[in-house]
Amino acid sequence: MTSSLLASLSLTAILVAIFFINIDRKPKELPTTMSSSTSLIPIVALGVYRDVAATMDPLFASTPFSMTAILDLKQDPPSVRYSAQNLWTVLFNLHPRPKVFITGAAISHAMTAESITVWDSYVRESKVKDAFVINLCDEPPPGGDWMTHIMSKLRERYGKWEA
Repeated sequence: MTSSLLASLSLTAILVAIFFINIDRKPKELPTTMSSSTSLIPIVALGVYRDVAATMDPLFASTPFSMTAILDLKQDPPSVRYSAQNLWTVLFNLHPRPKVFITGAAISHAMTAESITVWDSYVRESKVKDAFVINLCDEPPPGGDWMTHIMSKLRERYGKWEA
């Protein structure tokens, strides 16, 4: 196969994966303390295993946050696993535009740096306002409690919310 055909197939696989990740989700209601003009804050995560990042969904239930895409290193088929190009494709194809990028603690320093470079370029080119990175690789959570750490960072950045 030619490289352009492979690239096209990879893009199609990524978009299909994003569709099926989100198809079973019900529309999210905004927390009661947020105004009706406030929108959800989409999150993209990078981790070794998809299911680890997916465990955040229950924590986001009464918040303005939504895990809209997860890239990992183990997903099948391999063409939809993390790569700088796949991250770029996902970021530019999601709507609403992602505002938060989370890198997992088990991601290598080199891959973390590469993914944050892609994220920074995306933010610059798409003019996303109030974008935020939570880097668990370089800033590991105290005591290893990454869920509490992520929620704490999101509260610090975007304020408090109530169910």
